[in-house]
Amino acid sequence: MKLQNKRGDKILSVYWFAILVIVAVGVVLMVNTFYGKGYDVREVEARILAEKVADCVYFGGESNSLLLTPQGTFREDFKDNFLSFCTLNFDPGKEFVRPEYYVEVNFFPDTNLRRSSFVLSEGNLNWKPDCEEKVADRSKLATCVEKEFFMNAPGGAVYLVKILSIVGKVQENV
Repeated sequence: MKLQNKRGDKILSVYWFAILVIVAVGVVLMVNTFYGKGYDVREVEARILAEKVADCVYFGGESNSLLLTPQGTFREDFKDNFLSFCTLNFDPGKEFVRPEYYVEVNFFPDTNLRRSSFVLSEGNLNWKPDCEEKVADRSKLATCVEKEFFMNAPGGAVYLVKILSIVGKVQENV
């Protein structure tokens, strides 16, 4: 009787060891899957940036009173203080480091949709050529998002507003 118990204990210990190995391999695989590769959230960040700029320019069916005069002409001081009026901060906080963002807003009058009548742009212009590149691996390029909408201006004018928002952050996603 004792002989069978020792033999059963040996067989049971082999199965127990196999179960421990399977559990350990599973834990290692789950941790590697969770922490192995970072998430690329640049597209979501660029969409949020475009939405924030759109809300700054035109919100609730009305254009920003700081953008247009009551006569419907664009104000140059809005262009000069675009980031502060829209509560945006592109400053990386480090000396000799360029911003990781770029925003361009074009206002096209309804009479001429080919030529912009007013342009707002701010940020690192060096990211803009990445939007035209056609490559398979976009992780090494900046992420670009375009947004378009029509805006009613005072005086009955209608503008097509095109927003291009770009998020660089290439080094964090390589």
